[in-house]
Amino acid sequence: MQAVTAERTRRSGLGRFVSVLEGIRPYQRGWLQADIVAGITLAALAIPEVMGYTKIAGMPVITGLYTILIPIAAFALFGSSRHLVVGADSATAAIMFAGIAGLGISGLQPATPQWVALAGLSALLAGGLLLLARVARLGFLADFLSRTVLIGFLTGVGIQVAIGQVAGMLGIPKQTAGVPFFSNDLIEFFKTLGHIGQASWSTALVSVSGLAVRIVFERWIKAIPGGLVAVVGAIVASWAFDLQTHGVSILGPVPSGLPSIGLPSGVSWHDAAQLLPAAVSMFLVILAQSAATSRAYAVKYNERFTENTDLVGLGLANLTAGLSGTFVVNGSPTKGSPLGDFAVCGGSYAAGRMV
Repeated sequence: MQAVTAERTRRSGLGRFVSVLEGIRPYQRGWLQADIVAGITLAALAIPEVMGYTKIAGMPVITGLYTILIPIAAFALFGSSRHLVVGADSATAAIMFAGIAGLGISGLQPATPQWVALAGLSALLAGGLLLLARVARLGFLADFLSRTVLIGFLTGVGIQVAIGQVAGMLGIPKQTAGVPFFSNDLIEFFKTLGHIGQASWSTALVSVSGLAVRIVFERWIKAIPGGLVAVVGAIVASWAFDLQTHGVSILGPVPSGLPSIGLPSGVSWHDAAQLLPAAVSMFLVILAQSAATSRAYAVKYNERFTENTDLVGLGLANLTAGLSGTFVVNGSPTKGSPLGDFAVCGGSYAAGRMV
């Protein structure tokens, strides 16, 4: 205990706020095999998931992959939780979409260069707020955020995301809202129901099959990730039955290459001021959801984590997201939960995130 106290006393300057590899040290060589398997499994689960979140965020598909490239490595290096997985998240993606769409910029459309630049700016703002919270040692705020309020908020976001995907699941063209003072999502949802006769039943069958697979595996076959089975099954079905010829929309070619590094182009301080309320909302969700997930894993596996250290990791993850052309990232319970068994096997799993 005295050695730990002495070590903390010697730390000064930047070392008081930044800790490197805290979530990995001490590392045992015997963990490497389990960590490699964990990293491969994580990639198989997370890649289709984050690509799907780009639709919620209104971003190009390739940017979803970027969220689990540099940002996930930044958190692994500077965070403290061994099990928290950082990447694109439905809640923060939905908040960001609403914030950018609410700017009222004429001609602004999702997945355009201007939209991508504003998304990068949102990530930089969220990352800056997280780092400011670390400097002010505000990690304890997560303890005062009501679990009931957080669950209610995330449930509301989940409902918003779900109703926004109904049109795509049924193969119905996206509807326009055009009704002031009402939620665009609700208006689009009811307009979609009004065009139910235009539904593609082959698309609906694929959607229902995917949902059924996930529900069955999550309830009765928990040892195998249902999401992975659904994705692999959909790929096989698309290839075997040529679903595109039956009216099922497919992803198509994904651009290759690494992200370009640099500040978002074409944005101003005025844009930053307008996006600040959305950035604050994302900051609070990231703070509460990531802390709750890290705490749950720490209790389950008898490990320790430091909220303030995780703030640095999450802040740097979002800064690198904004600088690498992608959007805000968050600590995700859905990505880490299927991989918990690797900790039981003795793997650190934090290193596995970097494989």
